[in-house]
Amino acid sequence: MEKINIGDILEFAVKKSARKAIFKKGKLDTGLLLYAPGQTTPDHKHSDIDEVFYVVSGEGTITINNEKMLVKENDIIFSPNGESHGFNNSSSANWVVLQIKIDVS
Repeated sequence: MEKINIGDILEFAVKKSARKAIFKKGKLDTGLLLYAPGQTTPDHKHSDIDEVFYVVSGEGTITINNEKMLVKENDIIFSPNGESHGFNNSSSANWVVLQIKIDVS
C-alpha cells in the first residue's frame, strides 16, 4: 500500500500547466493536473487510454469533442479512448484535477 498527501505535491508552474505523478502500476497511471489561472492544455485524444478526471479544487472548462463544459470541485468526468479533450482554467484561482488513466491496449 502507498499513501500520498495531495497537499504535499501541489506545485503550480508559472508558465504552463503541470502534471504531478501519483501512482503508476501496470495499466493504471494517476496524477494531478495543476492549472494556475489562464493555463490550458490543447484538445487532444488518446487511442489506447480511457481517462477519468475528478476536480479536487477550483473550476475550469473541459472541452470534450468540441463541446465546452464548466466543471467545478467534486465533478467527475469520463473520457473514453478516441474522444478529444482539452482543459482551460478560466477562473482566477488555481485548479486541481485528479487524472486516472487506464491503458486499454
